[in-house]
Amino acid sequence: MAAGYSAWKVNQQYAVNDRTSLNGKHYLCLVAHKSNSANNPKGAVKFWKRYET
Repeated sequence: MAAGYSAWKVNQQYAVNDRTSLNGKHYLCLVAHKSNSANNPKGAVKFWKRYET
C-alpha cells in the first residue's frame, strides 16, 4: 500500500481529500461522508475519484 493510503472501511468517516485504497487501487475522497457498502470507492463516483500514485 502506498504511503498515506489506509484501507477503505465501512462505517468510517471520510473528509474531502482523504485517501484510501481498495483492492490495490487508490482513491481520493470528493465529498465528506460516512462510508457504507453502497458508497465504496469502486462504485460511488460521487464520493470517490480514482487516484494514481
